[in-house]
Amino acid sequence: MKIVDGFLPPAALQALVEALRAPGFPWRCVPVVSEGASPQLAPDENRQWVHGFVHWHPQSTYRSPALALLHDVAEHLGSVRLLRVKANLTLRRERHVEYGLHVDTRHRGAVTGILYLNDNNGYTRFEDGSRVGSVANRLVVFDARRRHTGASCTDAPWRLVLNLNWLDPEAAESPPARG
Repeated sequence: MKIVDGFLPPAALQALVEALRAPGFPWRCVPVVSEGASPQLAPDENRQWVHGFVHWHPQSTYRSPALALLHDVAEHLGSVRLLRVKANLTLRRERHVEYGLHVDTRHRGAVTGILYLNDNNGYTRFEDGSRVGSVANRLVVFDARRRHTGASCTDAPWRLVLNLNWLDPEAAESPPARG
């Protein structure tokens, strides 16, 4: 696991957050985990707001009209091949809600990155019990096969993250088109 604090220049982070929080930004409200997959979650806890920026499939790739917002993020990641990028917004809860251990992709050679976009007491917990706190402009990078879960915050109106999955440039698999 690698943690990078101060991943983006402050002005780039602020511009991204302001764009995501702007009235009319196209969010979708969806379950965090598949219905019934995590029976400990009450239905009102199993909701998040999502915007998909990129989703690669062998036959086609979805690219959001808002993809240009990620210019600075892509520039700072360097030459990686994006598999999936989405923004996740979960609302404050009375208690921390963990949504269930999972992997984002099983694509061979994939890496997961979580860029925290606001300060709050939510976190990412890994199967081994280790945690990474939600600190604005912190990027945590780890092998996509590593099981993890997000946790809601209790001290801010929302927890906002950018979830990124990309192909490790060293992977020996035919990569998707650049995102």
